[in-house]
Amino acid sequence: MKYNHRNLRLIGTITTVIIVLITGLPSNVPVHAQTQSTFTNLDLYANIETIGIILSGQNLPSSAELMYRQGNDPEWKRGHPLMNIEEKHLVGSLFDLTDSTTYEVKVTDGVTEITGFVTTQPDQLQFTPTRVLYVDDNASPGGDGSAIAPFQTIQAGVNHATPGTQVLVADGIYHEEINFPTSGTENNWIQLKAAGGNAILDGSRQLSGSIWERDNYKYKNVWYTRVVTTFQYLARDGERFYRFDSLADLVNTIAYRGTVIKEGWFFDKETLRLYVRSTDDPSNHTWQLPMLNQALSAKGQNWLWIEGFEVRYYGTTTSSCGVCMTDTSHVVIRKNRVHHIQIGVFIKWLGQLYQGNDTRIEYNEIYDSPVDKWPWEAVKGTSMEGTAILVRGHIGAIVRGNEIHNYFNGIYTGSSGDPHNFELAQDVDIYDNYVHHIGDDAFEPEGACVNNRFRENIVEHTFVGLSLAPITQGPVWALRTLYANYTGRAIKMDKKSDGIALIYQNTFWSEEKNVNAIDLISPAFNTVMRNNIFQSNAYLIKEVPSGSTGNIWDNNNLHTTLSSLSPPFEWDNIDYYNIKEFCTATGLGCNSFPEAPGLIDPEQGFFTLNPTSPNIDRGVLIPGINDNFTGKAPDIGAYEYDPLS
Repeated sequence: MKYNHRNLRLIGTITTVIIVLITGLPSNVPVHAQTQSTFTNLDLYANIETIGIILSGQNLPSSAELMYRQGNDPEWKRGHPLMNIEEKHLVGSLFDLTDSTTYEVKVTDGVTEITGFVTTQPDQLQFTPTRVLYVDDNASPGGDGSAIAPFQTIQAGVNHATPGTQVLVADGIYHEEINFPTSGTENNWIQLKAAGGNAILDGSRQLSGSIWERDNYKYKNVWYTRVVTTFQYLARDGERFYRFDSLADLVNTIAYRGTVIKEGWFFDKETLRLYVRSTDDPSNHTWQLPMLNQALSAKGQNWLWIEGFEVRYYGTTTSSCGVCMTDTSHVVIRKNRVHHIQIGVFIKWLGQLYQGNDTRIEYNEIYDSPVDKWPWEAVKGTSMEGTAILVRGHIGAIVRGNEIHNYFNGIYTGSSGDPHNFELAQDVDIYDNYVHHIGDDAFEPEGACVNNRFRENIVEHTFVGLSLAPITQGPVWALRTLYANYTGRAIKMDKKSDGIALIYQNTFWSEEKNVNAIDLISPAFNTVMRNNIFQSNAYLIKEVPSGSTGNIWDNNNLHTTLSSLSPPFEWDNIDYYNIKEFCTATGLGCNSFPEAPGLIDPEQGFFTLNPTSPNIDRGVLIPGINDNFTGKAPDIGAYEYDPLS
């Protein structure tokens, strides 16, 4: 899992090559037609199945040809053309690579050429500890970490860990905040691992029994108890409880933005009274009150591995999180169950260029029920707007195989506070995740988001599937993902997003009433959408304001289940009733078509194409994206039709 960063300088390598590029890439920067380009640095960042490419130089063209091959293979393959980002870099990615394999990468503009080598990461990491320290909450105090005299606390084990150490934690409930004081070294991790299936980090104390009082029955269904602590989170019977802004709001069931919620809590810091509004006696329930804020944290340490824990009920401030890593490199967070915390996993970079690189977040379950069931207006903009995974590191993150559900937001990459930082959250892979029952945005790249790759995920029952609000540089890649049963919109574009976003080979499908597919809340620029299926019950494309330019949306299946009397398109405040009208007026969607997508049985969760689907062999070839198609041409949608399946 070594951070792979190669600086390769061109040494007078100039050749002539005939270039065949995919047409229709964003043209937000001019082509330097009269001036020869100079390529200086080729930076290659390898994950498991992908490589990020960043080329620096002078007089860079608007795009360049990308080629690659394994080792000394004589045959070169074409990748997706590189794109010019703010006239400073040519940027792109390679996909569908083999793990633990060396690739040669070549970039050319037809005159100038540069090459380099990089090796992809292994699919599964290997670690054999040279030392094991044992932890058991039932052990006697004063243990030495041996199997016969374990440490009683996890922190004691971590404090004694050195590179190559595994801290093995027995089943039990540990009321601790764990901080890693020491780094591992390359491939000699400090590994914190649960020995069984029930090692629990719990940041709360329980409130139960006859501790609740009534204020002379002044307020109906309102009780209070006194607590000597401050906190920002409360759960009842293991489920998050709604927080009101004032006692008056709690009494009157008036939540944020005037919405009505019948149960919830308010803490009066002056009287130290915790008020709850409950439809029955609160003594009938068990309450989880956080006493701790961050379960597992490190700042500046490296080569850390966390596996197999249940992490729950932390939250004395609104910055609470389950796994909180700042300026850490080479971190593995896997097979944990993190729930009922404001932020499940938070990766943050505030330091030097060598920090905050190379993170794996894989095979975890992360949830915060029942936040997704509360009214959107009651949560948006409040302290309850949590996020399951927040990736704000430096370079190189892999987020794969996770199940995320019942959060307000799913996976966020980038930063709204530093939106133009080219190197923040660079080269991120989000794939093979199952994200469902999300109150707002399933995927939310925001900021520069250079080579953020959202691919091959399944997203169901969310308010918004993909939010671009805004992308300032990009490219953001959205590839081969199913977005089903969204209740707000499939794609949201806002805050004048003008970075490059490439949306290829996805299926967006919903039968929810009056739900748009693509909403432009503000003008949007430089997005490319090809070979996607869109089905919605309202507008397929709705531009609320006017002024969007530089977008290339074509070769998509655009199907509305509204009657033919309702317009499926609105652009510059004008409604259009069919694709031909929309194409003539805007130049968008001219080779798209409106037929029903022909899916096997989407109501029952089967979104592959049926044998008579109009999307079979109807896609356009996109080098490096859909080269491995079957049939006469690529299909449209997330799944290629297989007649043998």
